[in-house]
Amino acid sequence: MIILVIMGHVITTLDNVNTINHAVMGLIYVFHMPLFIIISGYLTKKPEQQHARDMWRSVGNIAIALVIFHVLSVLRMCLWGGSFQQLIFARFPFGGLWYLMALIYWRILLYYTPSALLKRPALYLGIALVITLLSGLTHIGNTLAIQRGLNFYFFFLLGYYYRQGAIPARWWKCNALHAITVVVLLPLIFWLYPRCGNIMNGADHYLLQDLPQKCLIVICSTAMSLLVFNLMREIRWLIPIGKDSLFYYLYHFLVINLMLLPLFRFYSMPHSFPFMLLYTAAVTLIVFLMSKVQFFRWLVRPTFKLKKKTT
Repeated sequence: MIILVIMGHVITTLDNVNTINHAVMGLIYVFHMPLFIIISGYLTKKPEQQHARDMWRSVGNIAIALVIFHVLSVLRMCLWGGSFQQLIFARFPFGGLWYLMALIYWRILLYYTPSALLKRPALYLGIALVITLLSGLTHIGNTLAIQRGLNFYFFFLLGYYYRQGAIPARWWKCNALHAITVVVLLPLIFWLYPRCGNIMNGADHYLLQDLPQKCLIVICSTAMSLLVFNLMREIRWLIPIGKDSLFYYLYHFLVINLMLLPLFRFYSMPHSFPFMLLYTAAVTLIVFLMSKVQFFRWLVRPTFKLKKKTT
């Protein structure tokens, strides 16, 4: 999943005009963030299993990493001629860092949800689904990632409730139904709504007449996410990357924009899809090597403690 995220951002940064690149990017964007958010909900503890102090400590750690990488992203933009004073507050959180901001919202919101509502998953999921569908009618946009937090909260709850056994496995694991839904809806969405990407990202405004499009996208994203979730198998050599997905998520933006993009522009490098795969592999390898450096790891988790040497 994190490699697909890297691939999606490589394509959007370098070339999403090429027909094949655009098609691959569209396919990835249908499910890659919804599924990541489902997994985030799946890995979230029940409120009664953690003390408020522990919840706020975990949220605080995320917030510290968010601020650190926001500053790094702003400094990166300053290299291209931006103003630090204007960017530091005007675009918070910067770029893909919206996910960390939204994760803070989701964890706090789940923890402080009244138990009477939390114990009624159908009702809570229904409310979250309505909020997801209506979130784009606001004009909040990218401000503090609030709109995206509202847009994707349904998927976070979906993962949380499945982990708690509140969602029937026969529906969750109905791969035939999910596959048919994707096969029918995906071509229909891209045919009827060529600009559906504006609604997929969760931060753009849309009109009331666009709600049918939004409904189809949410249904298709849910089906595609569950299908991939069910079909995923353990690939041992990828496990270290999966466990370090936050590290890869935070650093791949910097590697793409500080290393790959200048080379791409200066040397007029090829932009066909096979080369996009090659660039994705290169970015992944660079971040993998960075993960071996303790300082880079500390920036992701500032509370990270070095292991004491044993004699």
